[in-house]
Amino acid sequence: MSAATVTPRKRRRWPVVLVVVVVVLAALLVVAEFVLRGVVDRIIAQQVEQSLPSGATGEVQAHATGIVIPQLLGGRLDEVEISSEKLTIDGIPLAADVTAHDVPVDGKGAVRDVDGNVRLAATSVKDLAKYSPLFDRLSLVDGGVELSGTTAVLGYDITYAAKGDVAAQDDGKGITITPKTVRITNSSLGLKVDSIPGVTNVPVEVCTARFLPSQLRVRSLDVTASEATVRVTADSLPLNEAGLQTVGSCG
Repeated sequence: MSAATVTPRKRRRWPVVLVVVVVVLAALLVVAEFVLRGVVDRIIAQQVEQSLPSGATGEVQAHATGIVIPQLLGGRLDEVEISSEKLTIDGIPLAADVTAHDVPVDGKGAVRDVDGNVRLAATSVKDLAKYSPLFDRLSLVDGGVELSGTTAVLGYDITYAAKGDVAAQDDGKGITITPKTVRITNSSLGLKVDSIPGVTNVPVEVCTARFLPSQLRVRSLDVTASEATVRVTADSLPLNEAGLQTVGSCG
């Protein structure tokens, strides 16, 4: 067989070989992306779990969006979604989901534009009463909360329940509950009042900063009878122990 007859066959094989190489490389990239994504997600979740504030425990899930390989090469992840359905802070169970941007791969530096929601079930909210000396019990109602407590009116010790409006404080470090509609719960005294001095329309401030990393701020609340959803944000937040374990204060 002459060289003239072999050469065209070899030339015809090159496109086939090239296609096979491209397909193999593409498959390897897909596998690498899948493996790296799982590794990155696990590392972020573990880092957050290990950096939770003192008194906080929980299982955390993380997910880096987009294609991670070029982001890893660039040293930062564009967007990471972090969530937990089983988080406990100071004995209070809650759930949270947070989206962070510009996340450093090496864990050094701060993430940007943090935006998330913290959800407390009605059974969890009642425990918040221990953080305020101004009422004995707190429960959720549609659009607000109900406070219950004891006070003195005209020489009588009375127990009351007051529906209150809830709003985030301007500095984002807490929430303000303003009792509105009041009803007497020990009716045997025969008292009928529409308001109670020192209770009705007197704002009650509850510090939420003590539960959150110091950079996070409360921005808004959405309250139903079954759940309270609190929106939190931060312009930047270190995704390490220094950033997550240092909680805020309202002093």
